[in-house]
Amino acid sequence: MTTNPADIFLWRALAIFLLIGAVLGVALALLLIFKPHLLGRVNRVANRWVSTRHIGQVLDRSISIEHWFYQHHRVTGIAVVLGAIYMFIYFGILFDKATMLQRLSSRVPAKLLDGLLDALVLSALIGAAVALLAGLFLWLRPSLLRGIEAGANQWVSTRRATEVLDVSHDQVDRFVARHAQRVGWLLLLGSIYLFFVLFRLLA
Repeated sequence: MTTNPADIFLWRALAIFLLIGAVLGVALALLLIFKPHLLGRVNRVANRWVSTRHIGQVLDRSISIEHWFYQHHRVTGIAVVLGAIYMFIYFGILFDKATMLQRLSSRVPAKLLDGLLDALVLSALIGAAVALLAGLFLWLRPSLLRGIEAGANQWVSTRRATEVLDVSHDQVDRFVARHAQRVGWLLLLGSIYLFFVLFRLLA
């Protein structure tokens, strides 16, 4: 059993939340058993369809910032080169692997941590090398990046993928409406069981 106050608080909050859910489940179950015709009215109030199509249209837009980079290519290029040089110095010279292993060995197994740190250093150095080349081109010859940019900046719209998800599924509602009393009894038994289990846990 945990003695951490934060864990105890979170478990109690979860139990209270589930207890409230059990009480609401009992109320819904009684509605399904004795007044199933009211379910349609409750569904009309509760089941409001909120389409994400408008949000998707706002997000599914290409934002071009290349013009700004080319307009300030010297400042941007120098900043990228300086960042790449800093990464080379830090991960190539200043990074103390032994100290990092000692700090993190209590949380992560030593063998796994050793491999992760090697992968981190290698990826950082490769990224620094790529950033250095890109920064030099951007600084001195930005026109050489236009061909790479045209090939890399291919817009892939997510509208077709989100249209499949943006569909209402009411199969569960129709099933409950057809078998309202049976579902109500099952929900009543489950809610009462959950209520007593949580009540004993909180007592």
